[in-house]
This record gives sequence, C-alpha cells and structure tokens, in this order.
Amino acid sequence: GGFASTDAILRYPDFFKVAVSGSGNHDNRTYGFFWGEKYQGLYKAEGASDNFEAAANYTLAKNLKGKLLLTTGDMDNNVHPSNTLRVVDALIKANKDFDMLVIPDVGHALPAYGVRKVWDYFVRNLMGAEPPAGYEMIGGPGLPAGAGGPPEPDPDDPPA
Repeated sequence: GGFASTDAILRYPDFFKVAVSGSGNHDNRTYGFFWGEKYQGLYKAEGASDNFEAAANYTLAKNLKGKLLLTTGDMDNNVHPSNTLRVVDALIKANKDFDMLVIPDVGHALPAYGVRKVWDYFVRNLMGAEPPAGYEMIGGPGLPAGAGGPPEPDPDDPPA
C-alpha cells in the first residue's frame, strides 16, 4: 500500500531500493483515527508530540536513498492528496530526489494509465530496462484499452 511502501524505503533505506506509493495515508493524524488506532492504539498526546508521530512517513524523509514514486488522484475521497503532499514537502525540505504522479479527476484507484506508469517505474528502476514506449493497457471484456473503472455492459447481453 501507499503508506507501507513509503515507510519501508524510508525506514530501511539500505534494504529497499525502489518503492511506489499509491495514495498513502502517510500520517494517521490526517486520516481516519479508526485506522491508526487499529495499529498504534488510542491516540495519546505525549508532551509536545503524540504516539502517532513516530509512524508518520514525513518524519523519515531525510532517510531516502532509493527511487520513490508517489502517486495520487486529485479527487481521492478516501485518502486526501494532502497526505501525499505532506511527504512531498518533507522530501523537498530534505533535498531528496523523488518522482510524483498526480492524476486529474481520479479518486483512490489508479486508472490504466497510472498502472502503466507504475509498471514502467519498476521496469526502469528494478530491471534497468526501458519499457515499450506509449503502450496501452489492454482492457477486459467490454473495457477498451487504456480505460479504467468497471467494464461497460455488453450491448448484446439482455438487461438484468
């Protein structure tokens, strides 16, 4: 997931070399508390900080050594894009190189174009190869190449 991949490359930079983060909830204080409390316990203030601070990815930005691609849809209503931008801000302040893809009019799930960009990133940065230029994702039944979302109904099928 978006949080875990980023946490891994920032927390263990000598082990993980490439990560892709899709719409990560990088700081559970800016996401639903129900989620963070499942893993970190009930939120508690601790002096000037709290028990969620140590798990917030932005606090680890200075550790980045590998290749990191951050992705988000600008219409994500599950994990607001500000979660990703907080990590971006910390990476910039730490003078770290990273890559980012923001897809307009997209929610939490990447469309076919975003999936292709993720695959391309792994091909370039793990295989050291160049992916085919401009290829289109092949859609499933009733789903045209390059499309995202659920397939369109087949006009030959009777209505349900």
